[in-house]
Amino acid sequence: MQFSNHQLVLYPAQPDNGLVKERLAACLQALGLLGIALEEGRYATGDAFLSLVCFLGCSPDIELEPQVGKPFCYVQLPQSDAPTTFQLIRKPVVSTASWVVIGNIHEAEAVPDTALFEALEAASGCRWKYAYRR
Repeated sequence: MQFSNHQLVLYPAQPDNGLVKERLAACLQALGLLGIALEEGRYATGDAFLSLVCFLGCSPDIELEPQVGKPFCYVQLPQSDAPTTFQLIRKPVVSTASWVVIGNIHEAEAVPDTALFEALEAASGCRWKYAYRR
C-alpha cells in the first residue's frame, strides 16, 4: 500500500488535553470516520468519511479504497500517549499526544466538517484545529 506524504492534520488547541488514544479511536469509530484497520494505527476510511471531510473544488481526484502502488485516503491515529511533533505547512511546529492524520489530502484540497470538530471537542473538552503537511 502506498501512504501519501500529503496529509490533513487535526490537533487540539490545548496539547495537554488528556484525551487518551483509546477514547480518540472510539470517538472516531462511532462517528464513522474509521473503516477497517490496515496496519498499526492506520485505517481505511469509514462510511461517513465523505460527510466528515469536505472536499473543495469541482472534481477532486480521491481514492477511498486501499490500493497497491497508488495513494489513497486513510486515517492515522496515535499508537501511544507520547507527544508527536508535526511540522505543518505555514504553521508553527505542533507537539501533541492527541491527533488525527487524514492521508492523501493535499494542501487546501479538503477541510474537516463541523460535525467532526464537534465530536473531537466533546471527547477532549477543547477546541481542535487543522493544518496540512507534506
